Amino acid sequence: MAREFTDDNAIPRGWRTRQPGFSIWIIFVLFRSVLEALFYSVYYIPSSLRQSPAWTYRQACMTRFLERVFHIITELGFTQSLSLEPGDLGDRWVAIDPAPAGECYGDFTSDTIKPEKIGGTWYPKLPSKQWLLEEQNLVVLSFHSGSLLWLSGRPEDSGPTAELLNNKLGSNTHSLWLQYRLAGGNNPTPYPGAMQDAVTAYVYLIEEMGVSPSRIVLAGDSTGSTIAMALLRYLVSIKEIPGHKLAKFPPPKACLLFSPSVEYSFEGDPEAVSANRNIKTDYVESRMMAWGARALAPPKTVRLDSPYISPALHPFATPVPIFVQVGGAEVLCDSVRGFANVMSAVPGNRVEYFEVPGVPHDVYVVGSLLGWSKEQEEIHEAAARFVLGV
Repeated sequence: MAREFTDDNAIPRGWRTRQPGFSIWIIFVLFRSVLEALFYSVYYIPSSLRQSPAWTYRQACMTRFLERVFHIITELGFTQSLSLEPGDLGDRWVAIDPAPAGECYGDFTSDTIKPEKIGGTWYPKLPSKQWLLEEQNLVVLSFHSGSLLWLSGRPEDSGPTAELLNNKLGSNTHSLWLQYRLAGGNNPTPYPGAMQDAVTAYVYLIEEMGVSPSRIVLAGDSTGSTIAMALLRYLVSIKEIPGHKLAKFPPPKACLLFSPSVEYSFEGDPEAVSANRNIKTDYVESRMMAWGARALAPPKTVRLDSPYISPALHPFATPVPIFVQVGGAEVLCDSVRGFANVMSAVPGNRVEYFEVPGVPHDVYVVGSLLGWSKEQEEIHEAAARFVLGV
């Protein structure tokens, strides 16, 4: 049975999440991490003791390292705060005014959460209006990962991925990586905040930048895929709303989903995640996933099995071709495969499923870090072939 709500205590609130406990625990963690690193550097020498015997020594050590990093972040309850300042990005950074009243409709409205000014980073640079008018050019609207608790789409966390996907799609591609509002940090904004921001960015590309939706590719990895799919469903739903400005436009060219979070009724259930067949070969952990689900969907406010955050449970018809990639060794593998199957079964839908055997979560982004550079490149190449073939 699909879980309806995440436990309220999924958000870290212990003594380690506030001072002086925060600082004390960091000091302890430094010593503990050194000991753990020494232990695993020896323990993983025999391939039979690694998370998977097929993994290399580097893959085993780096995946364990990333798992410990997320474990520490969860212990400390650390979340990221965002800024609308451009920093050293210059005109690659854009501040986008909130979508006009009426653009966010129905499930994307809230009595307490309203559209706000957001930011985004252009890769490789801010395109000219003339470039955007040329019919052969593509714009990728990308939503980063981070459980709605971390990351910003800026070069320090998304630059290499943005550049790799742009290169595979060709020199006629630019991408806008959206800095959507997070459910943590100094301005915690749960559902539908990030979804409102997706509409704001989509309206910005169409109305301010003059991009035809038929040349826009939606893309998201992990939690970012939740936002991409929510926007896709929203664009379908508004076709039935008389007078909605977005209803008159054609649909996006394609939607790319990498290790997508498409079933929060599973991710918000720590018992189910802990019992998953791939829990030992992934770097995500049940407490972290439940925390992200709780931050996005507060209990008694947003159901985890809502169509907009658990599309695996609510397939729908869409004219937009969808590319779905997942790692065979990640916790989300079964839910993503199920999502691809139910979406493919809807008459008229076009869905391509691409499973990479033996790799953990979000190799689309962290492949080179963890030792799966070849697989990371294959994922980007497969996504580019899909887009260029539709």
